[in-house]
Amino acid sequence: MLQLFMKDKYFLYVGNAYPHKNVELLMQATAAAGVHVVYVGKNDYFYQKLGIQPKSVSDKELANLYKHAQALVFPSLMEGFGLPALEALANNCPVIVSDIPVFHEILGDVPKYFDPHDENALVECLKHPPLRSKSFQEKAAGVIQKYSWQKMAKETIRIYDQTTR
Repeated sequence: MLQLFMKDKYFLYVGNAYPHKNVELLMQATAAAGVHVVYVGKNDYFYQKLGIQPKSVSDKELANLYKHAQALVFPSLMEGFGLPALEALANNCPVIVSDIPVFHEILGDVPKYFDPHDENALVECLKHPPLRSKSFQEKAAGVIQKYSWQKMAKETIRIYDQTTR
């Protein structure tokens, strides 16, 4: 089934379908734009309520999906961090994200932003997705360099050390 998506152009959504993730807007915009989205996540109540059957994939399959997607689309109304966007950048996948503060803080000027309350704005992004240009790759590498599991572990240990003194 996964190979079927690899042959066609598609956008990628990774995550759950909780209401604040704004997946309903994504569904409406993709229908209006006439494009296909591969949804990756756990099949739960929220996906079922939307009538979506998300894919459950391995890490290797997910990396492959990122590498072949036109872009990751992340339409959240609010977000704590947005790990899928960083995963996408690490796999040379352009990102289309909602214009909310956390994405500006984490991703800077790398993604294509849209108003998460405006279906037409997302439709335009889907019709004209960002490209995997040399400039995109350089900017994405700069963002990725700021974040790593090793760096996070060191910072966590540093904070624990400071609080135990």
